[in-house]
Amino acid sequence: MFSKKNLCSLALACLLPLSLGATGAQAEHGTQLAAPEVPQPTLAVAPAQEPTPVYLDPEVIREHESFSHFAHRRVRSMNEVMIGGRHSMQVHKGADGLYRASFRAIDLDGVVCQVRRSESNPHFFVGNLIYKEQVLQSVAKSAEACRQGPFEPVSEKPNRLIFTSGRGGGWR
Repeated sequence: MFSKKNLCSLALACLLPLSLGATGAQAEHGTQLAAPEVPQPTLAVAPAQEPTPVYLDPEVIREHESFSHFAHRRVRSMNEVMIGGRHSMQVHKGADGLYRASFRAIDLDGVVCQVRRSESNPHFFVGNLIYKEQVLQSVAKSAEACRQGPFEPVSEKPNRLIFTSGRGGGWR
């Protein structure tokens, strides 16, 4: 007779070719046995919180106002001490006999201030001061007349300065 151990081995040996044969037959006919459905656990995923839009963030609005005042004071100060500024106007007589007076100045109407939260630390803010440095020139028949103007921009150079601020800590 067969022992229990031999009977189990014999039963497995008989079943294995049958299951392999069924899989081969299914592949030939394009059919497939349905696997028993096992319930999968569902995970409740919270919707991703999007950052508050800048125009709705009261801290960014407050810091933008603070930065705008700071930036405009800074630009006026830079205009007063600028090398080649109005206080050191250059006057030259051209080959055509006309005088040309020129100086450098920052376009105060074109100043742009941008404020955002720092990407690395949302308690800090980053401010961009964007401005254009212009060369203004006046042309007249006499040196005194050209010093009086009117002055027109003849060239401009864009500039950007970046400042940082802690929450209510002032701009530097």
